[in-house]
Amino acid sequence: MAHEPTEAGESEILAISLRAYLRETGFSFTGLTGKEATQSITRAGAQWVGASGWRCRTEAQMRYIDPPRLKSGGCIAYWSPSWSACLDLRVMRKDGSPIAAEIDRADESTAVDKLRDEALRGRPALWIRWHGALRAELPAGVVRLHLPTRSSKSPLRYSLAPVTGTEAITLGPAVTPEARTDAQRQDQQRIANEKRAAARPQEPGPTRCYW
Repeated sequence: MAHEPTEAGESEILAISLRAYLRETGFSFTGLTGKEATQSITRAGAQWVGASGWRCRTEAQMRYIDPPRLKSGGCIAYWSPSWSACLDLRVMRKDGSPIAAEIDRADESTAVDKLRDEALRGRPALWIRWHGALRAELPAGVVRLHLPTRSSKSPLRYSLAPVTGTEAITLGPAVTPEARTDAQRQDQQRIANEKRAAARPQEPGPTRCYW
């Protein structure tokens, strides 16, 4: 299963490799809650990482490229975007940049924003998306592997038939050199802002109203 992709289509190669691994191992599940299904897919992803001779961390910290701004939402002050977030999987390789992977059952999540920023940094970005309808467009540099599941009601449970190797892989457009250069500039600005914020005296945290 091990390979060392080096071309611009690296994210697609990784998605194909993961799909092949899931097919060869007969990956499936039956009657799981949403949380359990996500955990099952995460474990399978980690096993694929190990079979490829790599290492991974779950809930790995990452930083958004856009510098956060302090905003006011009525009685609450908050940073947007947040200073940091976590990737479901961060894959480390001896030869090659780290891989960012997110695992979700819905489009309404921060996964796309996190993967977009990692792709702009020149890192492969893989979205393992299961269940539900899919958004038509993907950010530049992001590749999506769709694992279609079926669900039952009362109680809500999810099942995935054994992976066949035909599951859809969808590609976002390529990251342009201009977009990458602009992202690097913003990233450096965010790092500088973080350092300045850390050097300032501690400021009060978010304020809340109590009635």
